[in-house]
Amino acid sequence: MRQFIEAMNRYELFLKSKKGLLVILLSVLFFNTFLYVKTEYKKIPEIQARKDAAGFSHDKAYRFAYFFYYLGHYPLATLNTNLEYSKKGAEKEIDQRGEDLIMEYMHWSRLGESARVFAYMPNAYMKGSPENPSIKLFNSIIFTISLFTLFFGFWKVRKPLFGFLLLLLINCTPFFIYEVYCHENIFGLLASCFFIILGLNIPLLFSRVNSFKYGVLAIFSGLLIGFFSEFRNEISVVIVSLLLLYTLATKIKIRTKIIFIFIAIFFFNASKTVIRDYFSLKFEKTMHLVGNNNGHIYNGPRLSGHNLWHPIFCGLGDFDTKYGYEWYDVIAYQYAIPILKKDYGMQINYSGKYITDDYYDTSKLYYKKPEELSNYEKVIKDKVIGDIKNDPLWFVTIVIKRIFKTLTTTIPVPYLGWLLIPLLYFLFKRKRWNFISLIVISLPLSATSILIHSGKGTTYNSLFLYFVLVIIFGLIYEYYNNNLKESNSSK
Repeated sequence: MRQFIEAMNRYELFLKSKKGLLVILLSVLFFNTFLYVKTEYKKIPEIQARKDAAGFSHDKAYRFAYFFYYLGHYPLATLNTNLEYSKKGAEKEIDQRGEDLIMEYMHWSRLGESARVFAYMPNAYMKGSPENPSIKLFNSIIFTISLFTLFFGFWKVRKPLFGFLLLLLINCTPFFIYEVYCHENIFGLLASCFFIILGLNIPLLFSRVNSFKYGVLAIFSGLLIGFFSEFRNEISVVIVSLLLLYTLATKIKIRTKIIFIFIAIFFFNASKTVIRDYFSLKFEKTMHLVGNNNGHIYNGPRLSGHNLWHPIFCGLGDFDTKYGYEWYDVIAYQYAIPILKKDYGMQINYSGKYITDDYYDTSKLYYKKPEELSNYEKVIKDKVIGDIKNDPLWFVTIVIKRIFKTLTTTIPVPYLGWLLIPLLYFLFKRKRWNFISLIVISLPLSATSILIHSGKGTTYNSLFLYFVLVIIFGLIYEYYNNNLKESNSSK
């Protein structure tokens, strides 16, 4: 053990140097580049993957990359599958085949989160073409940047060994390897966003800082979270982690904390508003373009993001079907539509599928989704709240079971999440507030699995266990290192 601790001391000293920083950053770059290249030819097994939601829906989304890349039009696609991949080809497609132009394919663009289309651009720019588009390069770049930022943050507060161990755990977890490098989806983006925000702001927990500098970082952090939340609304939860970080920071004054919190919230909302306005303007321009070329205008509703009560409804089927809940959209539709017909007098043609049998257009290209129907969310909400009020113990039991599942299935080794409880007790007794803060800041990322649904891989969003394991290692290392120092000083 003595030799191991001495070796760790030497390694930690190396990591604290600028040379150590450079070596780690280059290693991260090379390893993740290797993963990106390798997975282009050989797929990684789905040891851990999220299967609870469609997410990005690449099978629908790729159709919108063509015109957005060449001409900046959105949402615009074509029924023609024989495309010429050039700017002139895109212009010719509009001029000569205007009747094939569409503004929606199935139900991708109408659900909001329009910034998702940007995820195709790195791959398209690298190839010089949006043919066979992919979002894996985007995922890889953001993930690698997040690891850079995370390690640099810990290096800056003189805890590079902690940062290194985090990198090692994160970069070797099957969930991130699969979701970032193999899956055409954006389920890894939540963690990447969190790592960037934590890496940028972690000095607030460990050292005195320049308030102006971190005020600027509060602006950037709010903007970044807002931007990524327009890829997937689930990422909005990272703003809660940021606000917790400001609240728990012991090195800044209360007045400064309040200012940082206000700044972050303001620029988070401003970022979302600007992006939505940007795509709303594009929608209006595209609608005129499609209309002028005799294409198929989409005139149905557009959502700003996923509905809230629909997934809550489905998620209550986590562990039983006592009140008719199930993680299956159609169950919610089959409950709500008869009520919409009876109580609200709505004329709805529905034959028990994922979509209604009604359309927004005469060409029957744009079907109506039940979630888009007026009062649908209200009907679903009333059912959920009514059942919870009538049987609160049932709901509390579900939440407790979700917490247990989150503690049990986060990484491939089960049950390690339970280490959280004794560790928090130990840290509290020892008054290790910084480590407690790190764990608390990571907890909001477990919100989906606790508040919505804990099945089909949602627990893999949770990041607290990475911090728990590294903190435990750090405490053991600290204990033996102190013993070694005492032993050396007594000689």
